[in-house]
Amino acid sequence: MEMAAVDASECIAVGDSLHHDIKGANAAGIASAFITGGIHATELGLGKFGEVADDDSVHALALKNDAYPTYVLPSFTW
Repeated sequence: MEMAAVDASECIAVGDSLHHDIKGANAAGIASAFITGGIHATELGLGKFGEVADDDSVHALALKNDAYPTYVLPSFTW
């Protein structure tokens, strides 16, 4: 971010991996959006695209991975 002259408060990392995407955002000091319908969908008990994960399940998985998202979204399409 320093090389691009962008302040961390103007950034957000979006990803479906707590271990890589969200933990990386935590380490970089930027906000993050965890997409629950990705690689952790089965662990969260999700079956259909766009299904909303239970808050307790997301929290438990975040603790297990020591990765803490700022926001939680069921899916992300662009």
